Amino acid sequence: MAKAVSMNVASRSSDPNGRGRININDTTFEYLPIPEGKETVNDIPTYSELEWIEKENLKKSNLPVHLDPEFKTYTYGHIKRGFGDVSSILDLEKGDYFFFHSTLADLEDSNKWLTAIIGYLEVKKIVDCRDLSSSEIKAINGFENNAHLKRKEPNVDFLVSGTEDSKLLERCIPLSSLKSPRCLKEDSEELIRTPTGKKINGGSPWFRWTLKILEPEKILKRVERNG
Repeated sequence: MAKAVSMNVASRSSDPNGRGRININDTTFEYLPIPEGKETVNDIPTYSELEWIEKENLKKSNLPVHLDPEFKTYTYGHIKRGFGDVSSILDLEKGDYFFFHSTLADLEDSNKWLTAIIGYLEVKKIVDCRDLSSSEIKAINGFENNAHLKRKEPNVDFLVSGTEDSKLLERCIPLSSLKSPRCLKEDSEELIRTPTGKKINGGSPWFRWTLKILEPEKILKRVERNG
């Protein structure tokens, strides 16, 4: 049985452009990456250059973007955060799943939000970069399109590449609701745990954590049903 974790990614309410938006009626959404805050050596896009973003919602359209994860060559770069993320990543193998969840604001009322899975990588390879120099990281094949490799200093602990079966979803999978954004929905309560296997407490900021997904196949079935 495949193993899976989910990482919190994308823009937050405290970022210059706020959260990405969700149309709760059909669960289509906007993947809004965080801004790039480091010196880069390669050309990187601005928010205004990302074709899937609704430009009228942007407050800072010309900021450069830290586009990670990216779904063109299916890569993700991770900087350790705590909350059991290192042990969770090291537990994954080829064929396991790396999901991504984000907080998304309601299209009609940006003060309302929820947490949803927005995409995933079917793991092809995980590279532990913690003991590698910047030059050694830059020499790793297959990650040239990743945002960390476009920085002057890669500053990354793990690099994850996915198979071509990886995807950014067209319709997200809500884990909470606009009415109760801090509580898991009933159909997700038995699927989502902390990295140590504990149930999620609705009063905790679990949406910022590394999450363990007990049965990734059930999440993937939801993706198939959404089309």
